[in-house]
Amino acid sequence: GGTLFLDEIGDMPPGLQAKLLRALQEGEFEPLGSNRLMRFEAKVIAATSRDLGQLVREGRFREDLYYRLNVLPIRVPPLRERRADIAALVEALGEDIAQRSGLPQPEYTADALDLLAAQRWRGNVRELRNVLEQASLLGDSSRIDGARIAQVLRETGIEQLEAPLSVAPVAAEAGDPLRPLAEQVAALERRAIAAALQACGGNKVAAAKMLGISRATLYERLAELADLTV
Repeated sequence: GGTLFLDEIGDMPPGLQAKLLRALQEGEFEPLGSNRLMRFEAKVIAATSRDLGQLVREGRFREDLYYRLNVLPIRVPPLRERRADIAALVEALGEDIAQRSGLPQPEYTADALDLLAAQRWRGNVRELRNVLEQASLLGDSSRIDGARIAQVLRETGIEQLEAPLSVAPVAAEAGDPLRPLAEQVAALERRAIAAALQACGGNKVAAAKMLGISRATLYERLAELADLTV
């Protein structure tokens, strides 16, 4: 039982692809160093940043394995296509970094958030987290401004794009300020939960911890926000 998460499945060597196909198709596998077959009973979630369909056409990924895995495809758009989520992601990642490092909770200024939202983030959440970790370790203050973010981007070698005119993150997310307050709060809560789940790779226990709520509360929120997608 359980769930097996396979990251960057598109980089799996052909030999391992054949073994994975056997486990999925026959429900059995042969452990390393053993000649005995064991039952395989688990849900499999595979992630990739590659175009598996193209790899299949190029003969670099098994077509039969592709169709075994591609049962319920979920496309998570890259960060550059959902810049409105970056402020919530930064908040969630910053809190997690602080908890893991023992540093104070970082406070990001508006110009820092604008600069972060302007970048392409080819490495998506991993690259964003790396920049935030470096920014947290630079300087003595937990207040992180645009200058510190710019320094990290420059020293990391990331192509730095200029931030557009500053727009308050909450106003951008809230949309019409005349909407009922409950709707605006629900929208912000939805983004925070989505950001935490994304940062934790879908792990609800870790996401609940990051958000500072119990797992039961997270499940309740997910049920209430039934249209949440990650």
